[in-house]
Amino acid sequence: MILKRLIFPIFLCGMLMLSCDGGNTVVPNEEKESYDQLVEKAFLQSNAQKYDSAFYYFEKANGVATSKEQKAYALYQMAELQRFFCDFSGAETTATAAYENCDSPKYLPYIYNTLGIVYQELYNYDEAIKYFNKCYNDTLSEVNKCIVKNNISLVYLDKKDFKTAINILTPISQNDSLVNEKWVYAKVLDNLGYAYFKTNHPKAKGLLNQSLAIRDSLNNALELTSSLMHMAEYYQNSNTALAFDFAQRAYDAAQTVQSPDDKLEALKFMISTSEPSKAKALALEQIELSDSLTKVRQTAKNQFAKIKYDSQKALEEKEKYKTQKEWSIVIAMFVVLAFMGLIYYIRKRNKKRVLASVHETENRIAKKIHDELANDVFQTMTFAETQDLQNPEKKELLIENLDAIYGKARDISQTNSEIPTDERFGEVLLDLITGFNSEEVNIITKNSTAIDWGKINRESKNAVYRVVQELMVNMKKHSEASLVVLVFSNEPKSIEIKYTDNGKGLPTAEINKKGLQNAENRIHAVKGNIIFDHEIDKGFRVIIQIPK
Repeated sequence: MILKRLIFPIFLCGMLMLSCDGGNTVVPNEEKESYDQLVEKAFLQSNAQKYDSAFYYFEKANGVATSKEQKAYALYQMAELQRFFCDFSGAETTATAAYENCDSPKYLPYIYNTLGIVYQELYNYDEAIKYFNKCYNDTLSEVNKCIVKNNISLVYLDKKDFKTAINILTPISQNDSLVNEKWVYAKVLDNLGYAYFKTNHPKAKGLLNQSLAIRDSLNNALELTSSLMHMAEYYQNSNTALAFDFAQRAYDAAQTVQSPDDKLEALKFMISTSEPSKAKALALEQIELSDSLTKVRQTAKNQFAKIKYDSQKALEEKEKYKTQKEWSIVIAMFVVLAFMGLIYYIRKRNKKRVLASVHETENRIAKKIHDELANDVFQTMTFAETQDLQNPEKKELLIENLDAIYGKARDISQTNSEIPTDERFGEVLLDLITGFNSEEVNIITKNSTAIDWGKINRESKNAVYRVVQELMVNMKKHSEASLVVLVFSNEPKSIEIKYTDNGKGLPTAEINKKGLQNAENRIHAVKGNIIFDHEIDKGFRVIIQIPK
């Protein structure tokens, strides 16, 4: 019988101590606390023999790990739990993942050792020896090197290559570093005595007894179990009573440390060396214990697999959420860019409208000067050159023509000159409107003082003035109206001007052709609104809204 469980206890204890600083050097405070708390919870659950919960918390720690060193440590502990429950395939996968994440020489020997044990249990002896050798090369302590060599010898014992095992164990048994490490020394003596026993060497009994005495003095029930069962096997064929006694003591020791595997092994020797009357009861106990142990381990394996599956599923969901979030950001950025592009397009279009309006105004001014002023000036000049200005009547006619020219020039100047937008604006606007009063047209204004023009910006005032001017000019030239009403109102978010006349109205096509199109562009340029309401022979109505 070759005891394989806990064959590397120094490394196990070392890992428990190292758990306190697993990867702390590269982790921010909040992340470190989260990781450390999960590892601490895992060990608390393990100490309470709640191994599925311990596995769960190590898996969570692996999920929040912020460095490869942390991940390697959490995965190593998970692999050890899987190995403990004989889930060797699962332990191999997890330990391999720990190895792939291990970029620190601090943890490599432990991972190599676990992989060596796992491959030994899977009967892949070449891989087991390979990883034990890796562990040996990375191990600095002389005692630990002896432990690794002992582990390698166990592989050869499994392979029935007892001579190679003896060649490995003999120098270890003479190593001075084991003088103060009696539990390791007893392990080496026990395995060497077993190898000698299998080769019928006379030294076997003395070594087995020496190991048993040391372990008995150390009062280590777990280690004692191995020696007792080796002694039971040694006397199995020569002294069945003594063999049964050793097997019984091994069973009791296994019961003390709650090791079901060792109990099963002890029961086998008890059955083979007991009287037939006792053998049946022992066999039934063995079957019941074996079935129970198989069920417990299968349940643990399934639970470990479920925890890893759920963790992987949660990780996939997290990645899916991350992808959705990234797409949401991309879509949001696209919408923002599209919105900005739309704003740019609208501003550019409005700018073109304003430039077109300016160009239209310039052309209109040039045409007006040419049609209304230049011709009159030319005719007056011709009149002055061809007529006798000494004649009082001719002179008076010349003066009237010049006065008419001056009036037209003044109108053009007022129409296109800079508009005062200071505190005088209200009066200037009212003067503009009342200036179109005549015997033919009566103009009425209501609530003209209701607007606080000081709160309206300069561009909006210019737009209001030019639009009202355009409406009045359009009325005088085209509408044939006899009554015009302008109503001013101060709304919460805008000012409003309602224009109404009783003229003949204009078709839509005529509105677009005339200066009213420019009026619409001016209002839109200051983000205002203008509404035309007109019917032929039923007057003309306009509503102007300017934001404050």
